[in-house]
Amino acid sequence: MERVAALVEKLTNQLAEKADKSQLKQTAVQLLAALSESDQFNNLPNNVSVMIPEATEEVTEEVVEEVLVKIPNTELQEKLALDPIKDLKTAIGINDKFQFIATLFNGDEKAFEMSVKTINGFKIYAEAQFWIKSNLREQYNWDETADVVKAFDLLVKRRFA
Repeated sequence: MERVAALVEKLTNQLAEKADKSQLKQTAVQLLAALSESDQFNNLPNNVSVMIPEATEEVTEEVVEEVLVKIPNTELQEKLALDPIKDLKTAIGINDKFQFIATLFNGDEKAFEMSVKTINGFKIYAEAQFWIKSNLREQYNWDETADVVKAFDLLVKRRFA
């Protein structure tokens, strides 16, 4: 639940800063991935609508949590997960970039940049997936169950959607 709380805070900050739609979607996807791992959110009804507060209303953590609890988890996650990304480099927000570099690439920014450039150069998802598995996962000993790995994988998958 620590990851969920951090992502809720990130989403709250993005809303307060009026971040662009792609950043909000990216954070929402990460949040939904984290929520889908938690048993307490797996049995939400699929027919609940989401009310986004108006821009004039103060967006607090309680408001964001209230909205997120009402999200039909699988439906929204599927829709957001299929939203294609044209360029992986521009789709990765600054916070996620630093998290990916620190966690997945052991602080090596050049390795991160080259990897993203390489992944962007592939034509199909299977090529990128094979390259990531044979190079990055083994070289940097990625934990398949880690949220940051799942978030990176989701972005790569969206790149080829």
